[in-house]
Amino acid sequence: MRMRVTAFQLALAAGAVTLIAGTLWFAPVRAATSLDWHACPEDAGTECASLTVPIDWSHPAGDTIDIAVARKSTWSEDRIGTLIELPGGPGTSGVDTLLHGDRFSPDLHARFDIVSFDPRGVRRSHPLRCDAGLSAWPNLLPDAGGSIDDVHSYARRLADSCRRDTGPLLDHLDSAGVARDVDALRHALGEDKITLYGRSYGTMAGQAYAERFPDHLRAMVIDSVDDHSLDGPAFLAAEARAGRDTFGEFVSWCDRDTACSLHGTDIRARYTALFDRAERGGLRDPQHPDRPLAPLVLSRNVTARLYQPEWPALADDLRTLGDQPQQPNLPFPQPEPTGVPTVMSELIACSDWSFDIPDQARWQQLWADQNTNAGTLRAYFAWAAGSLCSGWPTPPGNPPHLPTVAGAPPILVMNSIHDPATPYEWATAVTAHLPGAVLLTYDGWGHGIYGRNPCTTTTGDRYLIHLTTPPPGTHCAV
Repeated sequence: MRMRVTAFQLALAAGAVTLIAGTLWFAPVRAATSLDWHACPEDAGTECASLTVPIDWSHPAGDTIDIAVARKSTWSEDRIGTLIELPGGPGTSGVDTLLHGDRFSPDLHARFDIVSFDPRGVRRSHPLRCDAGLSAWPNLLPDAGGSIDDVHSYARRLADSCRRDTGPLLDHLDSAGVARDVDALRHALGEDKITLYGRSYGTMAGQAYAERFPDHLRAMVIDSVDDHSLDGPAFLAAEARAGRDTFGEFVSWCDRDTACSLHGTDIRARYTALFDRAERGGLRDPQHPDRPLAPLVLSRNVTARLYQPEWPALADDLRTLGDQPQQPNLPFPQPEPTGVPTVMSELIACSDWSFDIPDQARWQQLWADQNTNAGTLRAYFAWAAGSLCSGWPTPPGNPPHLPTVAGAPPILVMNSIHDPATPYEWATAVTAHLPGAVLLTYDGWGHGIYGRNPCTTTTGDRYLIHLTTPPPGTHCAV
């Protein structure tokens, strides 16, 4: 709530009066909140605070953790309210994002207090810690000697270490819990309604918030969206198809652009040879030449280059790997506990997704499907998550389901056609699930489209500021 006050009241409350153009002008007064804001140690221009929330929202009087929060404020008289960013990942620190240059336009900063946070289990908010010796994956390739029984045994040992080093929070890391944390944050900020922007994994918490707290939602953008209605096999298949599509876009670019360092070569054959070498332990990690580069790490590194995308850098990567001299095959390290904890926030995915892989035959069938769907890539890095989470002893706290949303304002969904992480088919499905939602399509590449170009940015800003959704079927050109 903002208001004008008398000079006497302001002097008592803040002791600050500013003389502008010969007249007295008084800054609007912010209502008191339960958050103790202070300058962040890393950046005095950003405020930091912590919010205490229950570990288990079904038992609010039980043990608690502190959620780290950051804010960049506006004192404009045209202030609309608070825009909360829902970090992705899982494992992305929203505090770090805000401290080191957020993605929002000057227009949004002029109209909103921008707030973000480290979700439960991430960075400053009681991070998920597990045994560092178990951070290396076991063999996850069925046709290279991998055993799903061994994977499940490893997952149980890993979970035991996480429980020892993290405590009871391990059972309460799901996106529905994050949504409840966000509503507690809304209350602490003194806001009746909030505006949300979620990207990637943050769209899970966004959908959960719209389900549970529609009356407190002013507006929401979900950018590069997860379809939480999918079961495990459908999730793995869709991710693999996204990898095949976006890698194919890279190959097409290299075929037509002489600036590509692999122009004129058979990139698919090169990648296949690299994957085969990696399976045998004959490919070295460029950052650690004494270690083998695992095939799924190769696939993950390639896919990471497709997020922006960084096509020239990806071509250089594949060329450098292909130019490695032939060396003896190295054994892959066997994961063994050391007793030393390390942060493994990516395991939060097991709290939201269900993967039922009961035996070797089913795992082998899913691997064959993965190879078909991923094409040249052979496997998408989600294969590792699906395999490990299938043996995770803690059931998902927020199991996959169709969102049931009633009474929420129209939601703006954003996605690129060629997204390597959240495929376009997910965006169309989620839009159909959400009453009144509108999909903005970016006719290009990459993960995350707000801020891509003037069209995606101004369309997002117009909605967030003026609550004006674009017409259904709106596209932004590259």
